[in-house]
Amino acid sequence: MNQPDLPRRVEQTRALLLLQMYLTLLVLLFMTLLMQFLTRAMGLSRGDRFVTVYVILLCVPFLLGLSAWMFRRGMILGWILAFVAEVVSFAIAVGSILGPFTGIAAIILLVVSSCILVNLFRPEVRRYFF
Repeated sequence: MNQPDLPRRVEQTRALLLLQMYLTLLVLLFMTLLMQFLTRAMGLSRGDRFVTVYVILLCVPFLLGLSAWMFRRGMILGWILAFVAEVVSFAIAVGSILGPFTGIAAIILLVVSSCILVNLFRPEVRRYFF
């Protein structure tokens, strides 16, 4: 059973969602390896913020994968989940860049989130879902 081809921008957005899901999983792996060291080194209040960001980032790959799956099937909920996941990712990336964790991963997350947010509001993608 072959599924119909998606419009170009919809397929591009779906591919970017999957790319961001894998990048977020890599960031989580890195954060997991360094969490014990970083939470002790930052102190109590900053360490709690780090753990909060970590917990939020645990949910983001799930949302991204689910929305990419729904994109393939043309479900409107996929667009909504992608929007929510991108707003959260964008906020975390901006917070990381403005805070103590400026790094290449935060910058890449910011760029990919921005590209996906722009694609979500392109006419071709909106027409496909709405």
